[in-house]
Amino acid sequence: MKKNLKNAIIIFAGVLLLSCSTQKMTLSPFVTAYKKDGGGNVFPAYIFLKTQPQMFEIYAPSIYSSTVGQWNIRNDTLFLSPKYEYSERMNELYMNNITSEDSTILSIPQQYIIKKDKIIDVTDYSVILPDYLNVNTTNETFTRIK
Repeated sequence: MKKNLKNAIIIFAGVLLLSCSTQKMTLSPFVTAYKKDGGGNVFPAYIFLKTQPQMFEIYAPSIYSSTVGQWNIRNDTLFLSPKYEYSERMNELYMNNITSEDSTILSIPQQYIIKKDKIIDVTDYSVILPDYLNVNTTNETFTRIK
């Protein structure tokens, strides 16, 4: 009887041990997160790329604003197509649809060249901004957050 009980305990302990083995951790839905550092009059910003669904968010914490839309990659270029903008003002959340008829910087589909752990903004903003106001003269760089 003691031998059967001992075998049962060993089998039970083995099953318990196997069922408690480490499980594969499920990562967050974010594929990658990128950050543009601030400095001087430039505030930090973040780009989050999610896989399911294939959505992006550009978050600017200094102005409590985000742009959300769809993304895809072709060759070495990341394409962002903005769909919504939401922001917070005076404790109220505002959400706006972005359409192709809009003529704001937010409405322009954006392009980023992918170079290792960096993405570099190569969007042509001149379609809505005159050359002297073109915001993309510095090719803003976002670095992957590890």
